[in-house]
Amino acid sequence: MNDESQQPNPSAHRSFHPDKYAPEPDEPRKTPTKKEKEASGVGTPSDSLTARAEDRGKSQGMQDTGRRGESRRPSGKKDASAYTGVNPDDTSAGDGSR
Repeated sequence: MNDESQQPNPSAHRSFHPDKYAPEPDEPRKTPTKKEKEASGVGTPSDSLTARAEDRGKSQGMQDTGRRGESRRPSGKKDASAYTGVNPDDTSAGDGSR
């Protein structure tokens, strides 16, 4: 390349002269005192507001198959109504209409 084909690039000059162009560094963070830590936790709930999946009600279309494995995690399977949203055993219509 020759000098005639290059575009001026002022940001390159700033990159190589940070002592002249860089902003002043920020103040370092200070470690909070014990009193400040305690004050920040006031009013913060420590328990979860939602129930675990094991404690929730049973979902429609799901069947419980007990606990499995070493961790004893709950397991289950879906029946036909979980896939279609229609209970295959529901014969309440009775008149043959859909």
